[in-house]
Amino acid sequence: MRGDGTVRRLLGRAFALLTLLILGAGLAEMVTVLIQQRVVHQLSTHVQPLQIANAHLRGVLADAQRSLRGYLLSGDGQLLDGYHVARSEYALAVVDVQDLATAQERAVVTEQVTNAGQWWELAERQRQAPPRSQAAAEYVAEGKPLFQAFAAANQDLDQSLAARAAALQNRSSRLGWLTVTTVGALTVIATAMAVATARGADRWITAPLGRLVEVLDRQRAGDHAARADPGDGPLEIRAVADAVNVRADEVDRARAADQVVARQRSEVRELGYRIRGHLVVEDAIREAVHGLAGTLGADHVLIRMVSTGVPPAVSLHDEHLAGGPLEDLAACDITWLRSGDVWATDDPAPAGDVRPTEQERRAWRAVGDGPVLTVAVSGGEECIGALTLMRDGGPAWTPVETRLAEVVAADLGRGVHHARLYEHEQHLVVRLQELDTAKTDFMSTVSHELRTPLTSISGYLELMLDAEAGELSDPQRRMLEVISRNTRRLRELIEDMLILSKIESGAFRISKRDAELAGLIDTALTAIEPVAAKASVGLHTEVTGPLSLRADPEQIDRVLINLLSNAVKFTPAEGTVTVRAHPDGDELVLMVADTGIGIPTAEQEALFARFFRASNAIHQAIPGTGLGLAIVRTIIDNHGGTITVDSTERVGTTVTVRLPIG
Repeated sequence: MRGDGTVRRLLGRAFALLTLLILGAGLAEMVTVLIQQRVVHQLSTHVQPLQIANAHLRGVLADAQRSLRGYLLSGDGQLLDGYHVARSEYALAVVDVQDLATAQERAVVTEQVTNAGQWWELAERQRQAPPRSQAAAEYVAEGKPLFQAFAAANQDLDQSLAARAAALQNRSSRLGWLTVTTVGALTVIATAMAVATARGADRWITAPLGRLVEVLDRQRAGDHAARADPGDGPLEIRAVADAVNVRADEVDRARAADQVVARQRSEVRELGYRIRGHLVVEDAIREAVHGLAGTLGADHVLIRMVSTGVPPAVSLHDEHLAGGPLEDLAACDITWLRSGDVWATDDPAPAGDVRPTEQERRAWRAVGDGPVLTVAVSGGEECIGALTLMRDGGPAWTPVETRLAEVVAADLGRGVHHARLYEHEQHLVVRLQELDTAKTDFMSTVSHELRTPLTSISGYLELMLDAEAGELSDPQRRMLEVISRNTRRLRELIEDMLILSKIESGAFRISKRDAELAGLIDTALTAIEPVAAKASVGLHTEVTGPLSLRADPEQIDRVLINLLSNAVKFTPAEGTVTVRAHPDGDELVLMVADTGIGIPTAEQEALFARFFRASNAIHQAIPGTGLGLAIVRTIIDNHGGTITVDSTERVGTTVTVRLPIG
């Protein structure tokens, strides 16, 4: 077998030789069988039946001779019965021998039949002679040569048939040995051919196929550089190797193209993030222009916007300015585009009925003959601009590049929209900040302006209540006490507003120094005790010390007064307010618990907002400004602490403050 042919030719030659050998062996076997069948047929249908008939003829004549001789010698008449039976069978025996004899044996058969006929004539005369007579003896002596002549002819025929049977048997035996030898030789040759064919197939077919399969396995395992030998093996295997290599090259090209597309997709995704990350419209547009040029390989990028408040045209290198190649294109109207439209110069079937104007086409041709891609920049359902990409030459825009350009256009539309919203919000923020500053200044001014006359009112009220201006009647004193109480409430409101004004302006500061929380608690309880007694609210303390810390005593005192006054104010008569304080590691824990009206669960998140008041407090007409807890939280935050509230409506409220010791 040679490796420069086809598999069909190689295997065809080998199997043709094997087929011829098998056919030769089969023909030899068949010829031998046919010849042996002929030998068996001759032996079974001629030689052996003729031998049997000849022996039967001889036996019949011998029986007749013995019976006749016995009669003549003994005179026993019963012996003649055997003679007569033999004579009747003789005719049939002669017919059988003559029917079976061929031309080759017919002369011998005729000779012995003639001799037998002469003997029968003499035997008839002997039968008629008296037994044991001289004539009978003479007839016996005369008949002996005739019988011997018959026996000799019969024996000659028998020997001839025996020799012929032996010859046929020898011929059959020799032919059998020759057939066995021939078939054995052909079998050996066929076996050798089969072995040679197997070895040749392994060398020229199986081995190249194995190497080809190994290359395929390597490619499947990730070895993309694996290639088959196109000159290894028969023609069909070489063709398969060529196909495998072509497929591997195509896969490499497709993989490279996929990598390019994946890189472009990644860059477009990052570009979208950057576009949407810009909060200035011009920056978002320029980011899109420069990003697309590098990602999609565009030589010219032009973005035309129709929305107010954005640049009408932005290009890669400012080619849209006077004298630039994109000047005419930048001036073209883009109303032919709708939201979501795409147009490419090499697209034979653009989506919808998108048709650029003739002015637009002339502007494209003025730049060059390269491919052009225009995508609508949409803001919702409205087309707010056009993104045009141009190449001076090179490949047309692929569907993937077109899709990526659409993605960037969509991101640009969202980015412009977000940037415009941000700019609008910035204007609103600036305006709100101005309003907030004016409000803060107004509150500070009003608070200061109210404080001065309020101080005079409070002073004169104290003088009048002390009877400095004369004795007061009971109705007058009660009216002055109402005025004094509301003056105090007004002073507290003004103080809260002043503190809130300082907090919002950033002027609220604390001055930390060594302080004792237990003493501050006692002072606050002393101040709030008259109010609690008047409201029939019990005050309890559970303070374990020492409770030393670094803090602003005045601000901590304000926290305590606010928390205690709120607890007393929102606790009905016969209720209790409990103050607990204890150290916990490097913190001090302050808890103010009451059995008051509580705070609705849904409103607890807004508890520390300015001017917030719980709905149940409003319904019960409990006075308050909603500034106390906001100020408390600011003070606690400035000290680096935390404040939490646990409240259940109609059960009570517990406020927990944790302050660092240091």
